[in-house]
Amino acid sequence: MSESDGMGAKSYYDILNVPKNANEKEIKKAYRTLTKKYHPDVCSEEGCEDKCKEINEAYDVLSDPQKRAQYDRLGHDTFTNASKGSYSGGGGFGGGGFNADFSGFGDIFDSFFGGSRQRGPQRGADLLMRVNITLQDAVFGTERNIEVLHTEPCSTCDGTGSTTRKTRTCQRCGGSGQERRMSQTPFGQFVRMSTCGECGGRGKVPEERCDTCKGTGTSQVRRTVSVNIPAGIDTGMRLRMEGYGEAGEPGAPSGDLFIEVHVSPHERFTRIGDNLETAVTISPAQAVLGSHVEILTIDGRHVELKIPAGVQQNTALKIAGEGVRRRGRPGDLLVRVRVTIPKKLSEEQRKLYEALLASEGHTVPPHSKGFFQDVVDRVKESVS
Repeated sequence: MSESDGMGAKSYYDILNVPKNANEKEIKKAYRTLTKKYHPDVCSEEGCEDKCKEINEAYDVLSDPQKRAQYDRLGHDTFTNASKGSYSGGGGFGGGGFNADFSGFGDIFDSFFGGSRQRGPQRGADLLMRVNITLQDAVFGTERNIEVLHTEPCSTCDGTGSTTRKTRTCQRCGGSGQERRMSQTPFGQFVRMSTCGECGGRGKVPEERCDTCKGTGTSQVRRTVSVNIPAGIDTGMRLRMEGYGEAGEPGAPSGDLFIEVHVSPHERFTRIGDNLETAVTISPAQAVLGSHVEILTIDGRHVELKIPAGVQQNTALKIAGEGVRRRGRPGDLLVRVRVTIPKKLSEEQRKLYEALLASEGHTVPPHSKGFFQDVVDRVKESVS
């Protein structure tokens, strides 16, 4: 892992948890893993939104060969201070402090990034919902109606935020979407770049603010969405519904809705890949001689299963094609054999088992009738 630069600030390599010599694929893989973990729609931990911004910032630099080369050459503190507009020209050069001249700050910014970049309209945020289904629904597929609360482009102004459907360049930021703020400190002057408070980073403001959406261009709507859950889906899998996320900025698409599925446990069946497993209880006689039993399938049908003679405890017998339907080829139903030993026997059954035991060459143990029955028998013998 890379070490932090400068005054202990965490480097972009540390943020993405990759070594300094990581290649493009390793950086992209680390970025995707971390964004899935810390995305505000998924992560409930405190500070995950700031963590996600930090990850995006690190990836933005390390995924660009030119920026990465500049970052490696200058070090973390120098690079980030200049690129974010907080590059300090404070004292320490030949004695007393001085006020840095920031009139050429744009040139410094351009030298790092090859010129100012206009921020394009941003795609809407994705949404994540979780839905519980039964194992039977997972096996055969189902359709489910779910309610989605999300933002959509305002129908009154067509998402422009303006009653005239027109926008104008933001006067505060000049259309850049960012504003520079200068502050005086004992160490000199600092300039910080931040999102424009007037236009929210868009660079455009409504010509005449829409009364319905208050100029935001979006409105919150509750929709009922029909979701087709395919056969074979399993816990943790996600369905993607394009365009059902949050509304994007004017000119940009909406985000997507991801539906994460959780399959509830079944009282009789267990899923193992594309197979289902259940159990059947048989007697020792059935296990020894073989038999036929009826098995109830997950969709309520009765299927006859042959128990072969001499079957052993915990053997799995297969019923082909009665498993999970996926990719057009169904799995199988595995029937686990459970041989139960009777705790109570009738007199006839006991004699049969004793005869069997004797035929195997084993000593037949004396039959105990119980304490009270033994006392009664002794009394009868003494009387006679």
